[in-house]
Amino acid sequence: MNDDLHINDMMRHAYVDGRLNAQEQEMMNRYLAAHPQEARKLDAWRKDAAQLRAALHTAEAPLNPALDPVAIRMRLKERSSARWKLAASVLVALCIGGLSGWQLNSGPTAQSSLADRPLPMQDAIAAYRVFAGNPALRADALAAETDLQQWVTANFSNAQRLPDLTANGFHPVYARMLVTEQGPAAVIMYKNDAGQQTGFYIRPPGPGNKLLPKGQRQEGPLLTRYWSDHGYNYALVSSNAIVMSGTG
Repeated sequence: MNDDLHINDMMRHAYVDGRLNAQEQEMMNRYLAAHPQEARKLDAWRKDAAQLRAALHTAEAPLNPALDPVAIRMRLKERSSARWKLAASVLVALCIGGLSGWQLNSGPTAQSSLADRPLPMQDAIAAYRVFAGNPALRADALAAETDLQQWVTANFSNAQRLPDLTANGFHPVYARMLVTEQGPAAVIMYKNDAGQQTGFYIRPPGPGNKLLPKGQRQEGPLLTRYWSDHGYNYALVSSNAIVMSGTG
């Protein structure tokens, strides 16, 4: 029996999620034994997903069943456009609130459902908490090896340039690709010499192509400034308010 004919992306994703039944798992085990390079890749994805889940639990990010990575992955796989065919490992990042990159409307209807709707760029804050607090999580690009501005330009056409925070002592260190139902997102982490961190977050507009007016909000010790430009929503998240001056 040729297992290669039965292994597709759905099975790979289910393997990463631990959702294969006994027969499928046996088939996948045989396939991976014959394809060690792919076995290493899928195992790395599984470890990455496990790390992110653990980090999300530690960060106490609000979980929504609709944003479960398994459910999201199943919905995305139903779409034929090539831009949805993203690596399985990044889909778990939807746990941090992939639908929240939009601004709440005002008015009685919006006010009545305020408690049930996400605040602006909540996913940016959650991404900062996850990656700032877990340095062991894998990066997709390191400043020591890659020009992070070129990386952003390659992945986000016509996006705004990375904020220059050198005057405040911060420099970009690494980037991590994430995903939302509207398309790819990313967080670029900055550090200063004292090890303090700032996160720059970029994502497509939320449902209805909702762009953000300039604004900022405080959540605990974190100050988040958000805005839209060049067809994307952006946020700068930091516990150091000084880096907010002159950006956006």
